[in-house]
Amino acid sequence: MSNPQYSDPHRRYQPDQQPSQSPYQPYQPYQIQYSETHYSGQSAERPGPVLAIGIMAIVDAVISGMSGLIWMITICGIPLGIYSIAVAIIAGIYAYRLLGTSQPVQPNKTLAIMQIVNLITGNIFSLAFGIISLVFYDQPQVRGYFAQRNGQPQPPTQCQPPSF
Repeated sequence: MSNPQYSDPHRRYQPDQQPSQSPYQPYQPYQIQYSETHYSGQSAERPGPVLAIGIMAIVDAVISGMSGLIWMITICGIPLGIYSIAVAIIAGIYAYRLLGTSQPVQPNKTLAIMQIVNLITGNIFSLAFGIISLVFYDQPQVRGYFAQRNGQPQPPTQCQPPSF
């Protein structure tokens, strides 16, 4: 008797097929699998959280810049105004690099922490943007996007063994 090859995805018997060495692959528990996602830097292939981080950085740059200018008017608020303007400049540069297509860019957790600290100027929008950005940076699809964009190998994902 010959070993038939199962060519269709439902593994039905096909008598006219030539026998193969082994139609089944052996089960390997805890096999590491690499996902085959490719990002070319175009906005159509950019994950939603990465796009959201870039948009939030642009909005925060505008709000923090205006807040910094308002703080600069008062004589006692000059240090707060300088900090808020510094956050605005860093956020604007990061958003430009993140939403661009050619430059490699790393996740900027320092900017997210600076946005959270910007609460001292009374900017609650910056606080919310910083917290949301930190949450988005920890998602696997965002980490994979940054790894692919920077030419690094994508971190493997661990497969769960089947339950018996």
